[in-house]
Amino acid sequence: MQRVCDPHGIGGTAAWHKVLAPSFYHRDPVTVACELLGKLLVRSLDGDFMIGRVVETEAYLAADDPANHAFRGRTGRNAVMFGPPGHAYVYAIHRYHCLNVVTEGEGLPSAVLIRAVEPLMGIDRMQRQRPTGRLSTLTSGPGRLCQALAIDRTLNGWDVTRAQRLWFVAPACSASVTITVTARIGVTSARQLPLRFCLGMSPFVSRGPYARR
Repeated sequence: MQRVCDPHGIGGTAAWHKVLAPSFYHRDPVTVACELLGKLLVRSLDGDFMIGRVVETEAYLAADDPANHAFRGRTGRNAVMFGPPGHAYVYAIHRYHCLNVVTEGEGLPSAVLIRAVEPLMGIDRMQRQRPTGRLSTLTSGPGRLCQALAIDRTLNGWDVTRAQRLWFVAPACSASVTITVTARIGVTSARQLPLRFCLGMSPFVSRGPYARR
């Protein structure tokens, strides 16, 4: 029997059990940011599943990175960044939220910002939470992503390795990906650093030559 490969890895619930382990996040943020591309972000809410393929990330370094929220030290807002890797760091900016995943080890406040995903499953639910008829912009950008997936500060500090509420999985069939590297966007400090990573040719990235606005 020939095996049919589901490129998104969402053909059955078995794929959802390939949860990224804590060791995946226990590495430097650049490595994690690159290797999160192509992985699936799963949001479980009220019995519904919403799934998106990660197509854009940004790395924030523990040292010498003034754009990092922890650059000037630990505060109540950024405390999660100093904790164990594999936990969500969710912060509010204006009326939006942004989802980050803590990386490296405890005491090393680095993280990866999830900037955009390609909507794959639960799109109707996403569109109820973020009304738009344009699929390409439904989850393109950290604020839009969080609105569509109902991610807010209640998930700050959440363990994303538990396969509950919010987590990441590897697709059932992995494939090589082409990564585009650019300077970060949306920040004023250290924005020249080449720490934004996109899945090459994806029209679902927040900004770039392939994005459909």
